[in-house]
Amino acid sequence: MLTKWKYSFLLVACSCGTDIHQLTDVMSVSPVSRSCGTCVECTSSHGQLCPTRVPTYCGVYKGSPTYGGYANKVRLQASWAVKIPENIPDEEGAPLLCAGITTFAPFKHENINENSSVGVVGIGGLGHLALQWARAKNCKRVIAVSSSKAKAAEATELGATDFIALQDGIPSEYLKSVDYLLVCGSGKSTDWNQLITLIKNHGKLILMDVPEQPLSISPTLLVYSHISIVGTFVGSNDDLKEMLALASEKGVRPWIQRVGNSLDEVNRGIQTVLDGKARYRVVICGQGRESN
Repeated sequence: MLTKWKYSFLLVACSCGTDIHQLTDVMSVSPVSRSCGTCVECTSSHGQLCPTRVPTYCGVYKGSPTYGGYANKVRLQASWAVKIPENIPDEEGAPLLCAGITTFAPFKHENINENSSVGVVGIGGLGHLALQWARAKNCKRVIAVSSSKAKAAEATELGATDFIALQDGIPSEYLKSVDYLLVCGSGKSTDWNQLITLIKNHGKLILMDVPEQPLSISPTLLVYSHISIVGTFVGSNDDLKEMLALASEKGVRPWIQRVGNSLDEVNRGIQTVLDGKARYRVVICGQGRESN
């Protein structure tokens, strides 16, 4: 599953131990494929933060690089391989293992629920799933925040109760309106001080997207309102299972565009992403490598 910076994928088990999975099981793997299992992070259900974790892509295991979704075969710990529920098609399941878990994790670990008001900044690959999680959690108010009105109708379809187009400014009714502001997309022109005004006293700014530049925020906006900034990085193998179960139950699904797995098709998918035309995840479909 191709995204701008990373990819997750599904695989068929061809060799495995006897305690977890069976041969020919269709499995999935997140951006983390291995952890030590004994450190503080691993034993507290935060294995994705293990200091010796092995990334599924752009990593190294026993001297060999990991290629993620571009590999024909992969070796990983059985505990990091999870089954996709039967009612989720494979091509829709793959994006959940990256964008899905990234946006699900704060709802779990921050206990975002029906009593919470949530803002989602950036209606893209991450944001379109964050809106769906907010709806699945029955959040009392879900405010989509985008640069323009172009995605207002889509945001409503995805679960937003309100929409803010930043190019028009923030209406006064939305000042201090959310308990949690989930930043799923940002750019060089992002006005962080403007975004902070959306957050209630004691609220949180949660970073799921890595900004292109260091944050520029007036400390007084944080200090005088008891606002905190936190980050979140994918999830543990337990988080993955919970996420997929909720997606199965509540109908949370990524919006995808399919391409074949020939090099021409893969390059077409990459160009779609680079052109900013992906709605909202580009998925490479097929097994093995097709010829051009």
